[in-house]
Amino acid sequence: MAKKDKIKVNKNSCGCPIDNILDDESDNNDNDDYDRLCRARDNDMEFFVEPDPEKVSLDFYQRRLTDGLPIIPPTREKVNRFFNYTEHHPGDVLGVLPPKMGQATTKKIAINAVMAGCLPPYQPVVENIIKAISLEKFNLAGINATTHPVSICTIINGPLSDVLGMNSGTGCLGPGNIANASIGRAIRLCLINIAGAIPGVGDHATHGSPAKYSFCFAENEEDNPWEALHVERGHNPNDSTVTVIAAEAPHNVNDHRSKSAEELLDTIIHTASTAGCNNSHVPGELLVVLSPEHAITINKDGWSKKDVQTYIHENSSIPAILSDRGGRKLDEELITDGNVHITRSPRDVILVVAGGPGRHTMISHGFGSGSQSVTLKIDTTKS
Repeated sequence: MAKKDKIKVNKNSCGCPIDNILDDESDNNDNDDYDRLCRARDNDMEFFVEPDPEKVSLDFYQRRLTDGLPIIPPTREKVNRFFNYTEHHPGDVLGVLPPKMGQATTKKIAINAVMAGCLPPYQPVVENIIKAISLEKFNLAGINATTHPVSICTIINGPLSDVLGMNSGTGCLGPGNIANASIGRAIRLCLINIAGAIPGVGDHATHGSPAKYSFCFAENEEDNPWEALHVERGHNPNDSTVTVIAAEAPHNVNDHRSKSAEELLDTIIHTASTAGCNNSHVPGELLVVLSPEHAITINKDGWSKKDVQTYIHENSSIPAILSDRGGRKLDEELITDGNVHITRSPRDVILVVAGGPGRHTMISHGFGSGSQSVTLKIDTTKS
């Protein structure tokens, strides 16, 4: 935001602060004129017209500030509403995002959340996702720089997912839910506009992935026969958390006939054990999203969550001759009886329950050993 003595208004703008709001100079709200309607004019007693969304979207697109889809114009009024749902000041830096090493302030996060179509109560969720992906062990620099089509998958657990109306059931990985869609999209816009992960510039994925638009859902804890993901990771059931995982777009596992846990898990294992995934030559995390019906089939045989994770880990392997075709030379220490496990331990099998009726499971291969998932508690004291 330009200071009063440095006001610059685009001659093509409508007078609202669209062109100035991304400016870095005024992230703090301690300026005397912070609450003014618009800094493009000195007089608040003027009429201001809501900017034309189509015009603004095209302008932002031409400046490479969008994901290609229309955006909501991030007017000061809209952005300010998001500050009511955070404990942070607008200028607080919540993370530094590579490759541009952009400072993700509360204000910049809110701007991108508005653009993505988020509602104000989503702000603490988006903030915590940004905090999580900025941690060193998540390796955002490697995720953005790779030619691999890895995306950022976000799983929400706890009461907040219900408060926000997130979808954990039928169609939870697809369109139709504003929270799922816009929160995931807000992260991508933050990566573009703060991290500089523009396709072909800071994001070098050979093909990209539809999951890079949005990959966010809630776990179906009500239909989960085992402990939820956040509880498994040491949080209380009543805590609300975000979990971020570097993951490929999900792939379906169709099994309508298996009647036992072992039969069903063998189908999942066969689908996951594919040459060409990053896990094949650098074992790492594997996301397994069981439908409630598949979870019931496994649970009725008396299998615990740890039993499932152990079985998947021990039996998901690829012949070494096929594993040694990835981007990194295969470490011979990974070879056991001529095969390579696609996970390093049962803990690498990230097992959640989500979705509606139907005997399907979704799997997403991870980024091999190049990233470690992160789970953070969401502070909901103000939300």
